Amino acid sequence: MIETKKISVFEVIVLIVGIAAAFLGFQLINEVYTLEKQISWSMVSAIFSLLMLLVLFILLSIGVDISKKQLAKTEIIIYLLNRTKGKKL
Repeated sequence: MIETKKISVFEVIVLIVGIAAAFLGFQLINEVYTLEKQISWSMVSAIFSLLMLLVLFILLSIGVDISKKQLAKTEIIIYLLNRTKGKKL
């Protein structure tokens, strides 16, 4: 059985915001580096914070996908339980 999956508006928004955050964060860090010409602890902290933000966006999208799958499986289980009891949904 092949599942067709629709992309929700929330997933599109998360994708757009994630790409924008990655692009703007890289641009800002690159501008500061070109001005200072050295890597300081604040630069390392900024890079680490940007990477953590990107990881959080990835985890958010994975969490949404897992919750959608869990909801679909729960609906199937409820349908099967109601069917075995003889009730119609």
